[in-house]
Amino acid sequence: MHKVLAVLFTVCSTMVLGVQSGTLIHIYNNAGKGTWIGAESDARWCECLSNTQTASIRGENGGVIRLFSSKDCTGNFQTLGSNDQIYNAQWVNSVSWGKGGIPSKQWDNGCPNLFA
Repeated sequence: MHKVLAVLFTVCSTMVLGVQSGTLIHIYNNAGKGTWIGAESDARWCECLSNTQTASIRGENGGVIRLFSSKDCTGNFQTLGSNDQIYNAQWVNSVSWGKGGIPSKQWDNGCPNLFA
C-alpha cells in the first residue's frame, strides 16, 4: 500500500512540476470564469478555441504566444507578450504558445468548448 502511494505521489509531483516549469495561458469567458492550458518548456502547442468563448487571454510565462482568427493556428496572427493579457478576444479562434522557433503541434482533442 505504501509503495503504491509513493509511486502515485511521485507521478503527481512530476506532472505538477512539469507544468509549473512550462508555459501557461489563461482563457476567460464573459462571465469571468477562467481555465488554463499548459505546455512543457521545450514544446509549442496549438489549441482551437472557436467553440470556446474568449473574452480575454493572458499569458503566464507563455513563451511566444500567437493569436489567430483561423481554427488551426495558420495565417495572420497577433502576438501577445509572454505575461500580457488581451481583452475583447472574441475574434480569436486558435492560439499557439510555448517555445519560439519550432512548429506548433495541434492537440488531438478536436475543438472542444473549454468551459463545457
